[in-house]
Amino acid sequence: MYFSLFNVVFLILFVEISGQSGTDVTDLLTALFTTNSYDKRVRPKSSQVTATTVDLDLYLVGINDIDEIKGSLTTTAFLYLGWIDEFLVWTPASYGGIAYFYIPQSDIWKPDITLENGFSKLKELGNSFINAAVTEDGQVFWKPFEVFESKCSFDTKYFPFDKQTCKLSFVVWSSGIQDVNVTLWNNGINLDHYEENSEWTVLSTAHIEASDAAESRVTFSLNIKRNAAYYVMNIILPVILLSFLNVLTFALPADSGEKISQCITVFLSFAVFLTIVNAELPKTSGSIIGYYLIFQLAMGTIVITITVLQLRLHHRKDPVPPSVIRLMKCLPFNKTSAVNSPDKNKVENIQIKNTEANDVETETTWSDVTSSIDFFMFWTVLSIVVISTSSVVAILSLH
Repeated sequence: MYFSLFNVVFLILFVEISGQSGTDVTDLLTALFTTNSYDKRVRPKSSQVTATTVDLDLYLVGINDIDEIKGSLTTTAFLYLGWIDEFLVWTPASYGGIAYFYIPQSDIWKPDITLENGFSKLKELGNSFINAAVTEDGQVFWKPFEVFESKCSFDTKYFPFDKQTCKLSFVVWSSGIQDVNVTLWNNGINLDHYEENSEWTVLSTAHIEASDAAESRVTFSLNIKRNAAYYVMNIILPVILLSFLNVLTFALPADSGEKISQCITVFLSFAVFLTIVNAELPKTSGSIIGYYLIFQLAMGTIVITITVLQLRLHHRKDPVPPSVIRLMKCLPFNKTSAVNSPDKNKVENIQIKNTEANDVETETTWSDVTSSIDFFMFWTVLSIVVISTSSVVAILSLH
């Protein structure tokens, strides 16, 4: 391709060169781009039946954003690509010892590599101001810098202790594998320039070449883990504390007049707290912590229901039916049976007659019944809360 005088002057002004003089620079550029009629539309291979091999590494700079709803991972990174351009070869001794030069990426042939699983439309890598380095043997080094938005499937089941694997797949879009073959270079994903993210930590990286008969691609994998400290302090611990306040409802006597106020206050506090933390939870289904929050809300509803029924029974004036008394004595954690059980050392001094037992039954009041319910429900609900909370924490932290 014939270069005009304007193009030669442009190259001299904008190309960085290690050389002896401006004349050497001019002679080299004229020889490569004018005399040899360099054409960036032609694949840089003397034999067009031989594929051009492009080596590729990924240098991760940072994780910008993760959107679980959209299923996108936004990263800042640059690719390090290298290939041989057989039309950009010269003898340094003929041009004042020039061993390499830099040239704008738009002035030479470059592979049409793009992010295959990108979230936006396809676009050219790099920018017009980015230069490529060319050495005397035709080796080209190109480092396009980009903000990549790639698709990623997120599994938030173990939020906030979840681990995710996201991939960035780069493919030669237009050319077949028989023309351009992209391969891994040296390091795969390089983290030398990586800046830590406050929410996510990179656990490990992986890479794979997955070429087929039609096209070649290189896929990089990022294994990342969410930093859970913020969510533990602001979501999990407050929910656990509220759940134990729920249990204390059954420790209040019915005559105090504060029983229903206690459980309703805790329930409303929990509901308000849920509206606050809703913005922090991932808007996806299947989260264990989400099920746990619903479970605690259900427990609050059950506590309120039982408390209302207790107060209804507590203020009844009619005699307690014998069947209810027998049922209370059969309950585990029965306060009345525990207190009335005879001491082993004094069993010989206690004589209980059937008539006296009947008299005790007639003396049992509804206040005694509600007291037994309190005793039973306190230990039952406490056991449920401890077991469920311990199970959830163990599953989330040890998965």
